[in-house]
Amino acid sequence: MYMDPANRRFGAWRLDDTAQSAKVKFSVFFPDRAKDPAQYAACPKHANGNDKAIKDYGNPHIASIHVVGDFQTRLGQPVDWTKSDRNVMVKSSHPKGFVYSYTTPAALPAGYYQYKYFVTFDDGQSRWVSDPCSRYGGVDSRNSAFVVGPSPVASVNPIAVPRKHLRDLVVYELNIDDFTDEFRGGRAALDAVCDKLDTLVELGVNAILFLPWTAWADDTYSWGYTPYQYFSVEHRYTNDFSDTSAGHETKQLSRLRNLINQCHARGIHVIMDGVFNHVGPDIDPSYSGFAYRWLYRDPEASPYVGVFGGTFGSLKDLDYHNGCTQEFIRDVCFYWMDEFNVDGIRFDNTTNFYVSGDARGLPTLLADIAAHAGDTNFSLTLEHIDMSAAAVTNDTAATSFWNDSLYACCFDYLWNNRMDSRIMASLDSHAYLSDGKISTMYLSNHDHSHVAWQSGASRSQYGKVCNAGSMNWFVTQPYAIALLMSPGAPMIQNGQEFAEDHWIPEDDSGSGRRVKTRPIRWSFLDDGIGSKLFAVYKKLIAIRTAYPALRSDNFYPPKWESWKTQFNEFGYGIDTARRLMIFHRWGNADGGAVQKFIVALNFSDSEQCADIPFSEDGVWTDLLSGAAVTVQNCVLKDWKVASYWGHVFFK
Repeated sequence: MYMDPANRRFGAWRLDDTAQSAKVKFSVFFPDRAKDPAQYAACPKHANGNDKAIKDYGNPHIASIHVVGDFQTRLGQPVDWTKSDRNVMVKSSHPKGFVYSYTTPAALPAGYYQYKYFVTFDDGQSRWVSDPCSRYGGVDSRNSAFVVGPSPVASVNPIAVPRKHLRDLVVYELNIDDFTDEFRGGRAALDAVCDKLDTLVELGVNAILFLPWTAWADDTYSWGYTPYQYFSVEHRYTNDFSDTSAGHETKQLSRLRNLINQCHARGIHVIMDGVFNHVGPDIDPSYSGFAYRWLYRDPEASPYVGVFGGTFGSLKDLDYHNGCTQEFIRDVCFYWMDEFNVDGIRFDNTTNFYVSGDARGLPTLLADIAAHAGDTNFSLTLEHIDMSAAAVTNDTAATSFWNDSLYACCFDYLWNNRMDSRIMASLDSHAYLSDGKISTMYLSNHDHSHVAWQSGASRSQYGKVCNAGSMNWFVTQPYAIALLMSPGAPMIQNGQEFAEDHWIPEDDSGSGRRVKTRPIRWSFLDDGIGSKLFAVYKKLIAIRTAYPALRSDNFYPPKWESWKTQFNEFGYGIDTARRLMIFHRWGNADGGAVQKFIVALNFSDSEQCADIPFSEDGVWTDLLSGAAVTVQNCVLKDWKVASYWGHVFFK
């Protein structure tokens, strides 16, 4: 509804997308339960069943709304940014509520324009509010904006190769700001990302998960998890200080379209990170929080914001008890799917907008998106970090969830220089999932320090000095092999492939030191550490890509129990004392032939000998070294596995 042309889409829209000048129509929608009771309840409903009494809940108490901005003198008005009755919005009926709208009386010349709504309430109170459906951010990022004139890049092409299932992807988690910090100069960060796409192709990556690009309330550094304007690209990412030409701000959406086109041309899937549980905090008296709060005289009376499932600190939660919220976020997703051809969405903090037994919130949102996509390869990944993640994934239209188990084992073992049996079960990541559902697996992500830092932070190996950090990069190798050779979708944090080693606190205790820049230092890629680790990841990704069976759900031994600290009777599993792991993978090649793998990993600091079990005799090839071995009686006796290394035997 919010962005559907057939239903009078909202926000600011030029009435001719191709002309050099055009009239512009502004529209703001307000739900009304008297017309559609599904839009919101009579009063807020909390997950615990308790109602919260709010006087005139759902009533914005608006007396008038004026459109005010830097376009006014172009219409013959004496001053910009001044309330004028020439720009008053007219209230009209809508099947689900009512709409305030205004159309410029004359065409505006091509260019970039900023605006806000000046809202006057029935008690005389007034405030400036941004447009909740604005597609452009203002130079002052608390403004809204629109563009008149044709876009330099008008559309996004679909991916050049057939869209793949998430299990066939190697996902690269990319923070646009950190990724480009070292080399972008004054250019827009979105443009600068394109510089390194060929490096990611060389690595073997075929999907990028971009941390949120939707706008937040100011131009300071952010991870993007405090959304402000859901339909707008973050101004910090679109602003190009090196472009001094008139109207360079008109390229905001074109920069993102170009980046996605560049990815798609290389066969790289684009997955957007969506933050749909909460919006950013209120910052009084600037009213820079979510506009659909401040468009109401009493922000607490807004049906868009309120407690549904859980809460998230000082941020404002979205209230999925109400149809207006459900439809708004649904249409946000449809917008990025339709206008920018994204190939998947990762849903942040889903534990807080999922209520067991309630179809509202996450289940309905996922079902709507899946139906709209009409493609089972459109990925829908949950950040549902609790024990119910697999069950929620199975019970909804989600295709995957972020599985913290391998990360947790990896960081624990590296810090404490030990190993237990949990890691065996973590690699069997499909154990409790339905067909077609998979885990997204990782050694770290944006919420944690880089794994290379963890590798030597607590202690060094071989008795060397402590606090070695990425100097101990090599101890991460068996974890990397395990990640790329196990079921699920492997995800690599930006910089992980060449031992970037930033640290962040897991809990900053309110100090504000957690969400800070971690710029990727690209020179690390070419030094004696980064070049070696990059080669390891490149080889592992190439192996996974070349052999479809490594992307299957098949894993042996299944459902390994934590008390099992020795290999099973067939020689598979884990020997925790020696830090040895052996598992079996198999599946069909594209042509139908069966592919079989035996993976043996040594997580210890010394060479280990083991009897490696095999599923059959014959010649097997170690895909890591290229060496062929002849197996007799289904075993390689006293086989030596190098420290912090492993073998991937294939037949």
